[in-house]
Amino acid sequence: MASDLTAALKAQHPGLPIIVPSDPNFEATRACFIKRDADVPFAIARPQNAEHVQALIQYCTKNGVDFVVRSGGHDCAGRSQVAGALSIDLRDIKYVNISADEKTASVGGGIIFRDLVGALDAKGLITPVGTVASVGYVGWATLGGYGPFSTSHGLGVDQIVGAKVVNAKGELVEADAELLHGIRGGGGIFGVIVELTIKVYPLKELFTTLLIYESSDLKTAWTTYAEGYEKLVAEEPLPRALQLQPFGIELPGLGKVLAIGATWADADQEEGKKWFGKIAALGTCILNNPEPKSVSAFAAFNETLVVYGSYGRGYTLNLGKYSTKMAEVLAKYTSLIPGGGIAISVHSLRAPAPSTESVFGSRVDHLMVELVAMTGVQDLEAKGAEWSRSLIQELKEVDPENVLDSSYVSLLADEDSDDKKIYGAHYDKLVELKKKYDPDNVFKYAVPRLSI
Repeated sequence: MASDLTAALKAQHPGLPIIVPSDPNFEATRACFIKRDADVPFAIARPQNAEHVQALIQYCTKNGVDFVVRSGGHDCAGRSQVAGALSIDLRDIKYVNISADEKTASVGGGIIFRDLVGALDAKGLITPVGTVASVGYVGWATLGGYGPFSTSHGLGVDQIVGAKVVNAKGELVEADAELLHGIRGGGGIFGVIVELTIKVYPLKELFTTLLIYESSDLKTAWTTYAEGYEKLVAEEPLPRALQLQPFGIELPGLGKVLAIGATWADADQEEGKKWFGKIAALGTCILNNPEPKSVSAFAAFNETLVVYGSYGRGYTLNLGKYSTKMAEVLAKYTSLIPGGGIAISVHSLRAPAPSTESVFGSRVDHLMVELVAMTGVQDLEAKGAEWSRSLIQELKEVDPENVLDSSYVSLLADEDSDDKKIYGAHYDKLVELKKKYDPDNVFKYAVPRLSI
């Protein structure tokens, strides 16, 4: 199969790399954040431009070849890896073209955070991204996109103003308003996104701190924070520039602790420092180290905290607010972290943008609880899964009125994804668009894997 593919495409597209299992670079090229030893592609194509992508889609549809598209390779359930399929790896399509007015940028479909923020840093610009440098931007942004700019500038999905897509016929099309509506939340289920045009904003750097609370009594640490946070937001609105990401995490020399990654996305860093102090006061804070960081430095540092080639997967649950019951469960499971980098991470969205131009479902103030059950220690994979499922079940049992129907598709596996709940009122529109733009389900391995 690989030889047929190579022979058919190399003659017309000699600049299109196709890497086969016998190639010494094959294993390094196919490596993803989640390690799936059994899910080996029969070949990896590394298109250099949209024309290469067109040729690949045309070949695969004509010859009945299964394929899966990879933008970055950070899918938290390993879904960019499909055994016996062709892997269309977009990571060489990684340009950043900033508009003359510096309000938008056109970016290649395979760009990762590291390259995107590096190009923007050089111009004193930012766009919302997540936290880890090697994550693929297009997959992150089109399915939602939480991160340090979620409240100040909006989710990743809210930045998309244009797209170029290779459709099921292998045609390169400019997305119209209807298709853009679906891409904003529906990702690559309509075609291969080879370019996005996104909003960019002037900002030189983030102001960041890591807050660590005295955690010898985790129940007290978590509940004091949760109750103090809800009291604080009831008394005065939190600035949009402030984003808080609590962690239940195990740290060298400190053990299992409650920590907060706090970021301030505004040039007035003195105001940010004041707010960091207010959050630090929501407990006995033993570390508060505010410092300015470029977005590049921020993402690069976070990259050092994850193991590329981990075992396991992510889990998630959306909650309406911090509650004492929620805090008690998170405290309990912080104490039960199996080790190996497994952790709890709580993202948030405050004052979300309206949903009229996207199909993203979680458009209320909410907390997205991420269970990072990915670890470089293979023997802990089963323990991490058991820990995650138990935590989610206990949250549902003890705090049911706080659990939202919506959830985050990027952190779920297919078996626990309920697309009707994930997309809510937008589900029927998403299905309608899928039937219109990809009626034969050519892009069947894209996320979400809708049944149509």
